Parts: sequence; C-alpha cells; structure tokens
Amino acid sequence: MTKATVSSKGQIALPKAVRERLGLKPGTVLSIDVRGESLVMRRIAREFPDWHTMRGIVKSGPSLTKALEQEHAGELARSETRIKNRP
Repeated sequence: MTKATVSSKGQIALPKAVRERLGLKPGTVLSIDVRGESLVMRRIAREFPDWHTMRGIVKSGPSLTKALEQEHAGELARSETRIKNRP
C-alpha cells in the first residue's frame, strides 16, 4: 500500500511511483470523488485536439485513400460488367 500525508494546507503529494505508473505530469487535471470513506481520483482527459493539428502524424505506409479509390474503381468495373452482361 502506498501512503501519502495531507499537508497543513490540505495538499497531498502523489508518490513518484504512482505518478510514473499512471503517467501523471505537472498540469494533469484529476477529478476527485468521495465514496464513503474513500477518495477516487481519475485523470480528466483533455478534449481531442483540432483535427487540423493531426495532419501528417502518420507518414509511413501505403496511402489508405489510394487503396480505397482502387477498391471502389474495381467495384464499379465489376458492376458495369454485370450490367452489360445482363440478357
């Protein structure tokens, strides 16, 4: 069991092992719920970043857009062939 002590200002220092295990960094916002005699702390996830900021994150590998375009073109060609071969 990991222990922490409440300071005279009502503050608690989270032990290093706990911070490292949960990936808590300075500025991380936590919610605190009281359940009976227990405190439940949870990290509050930040909102998803604006999708414009994600541009270029994945640069390796084949283009998924090209693969989808080729797959769609193949489906269209098969459909046209079926239509032409109808009696």
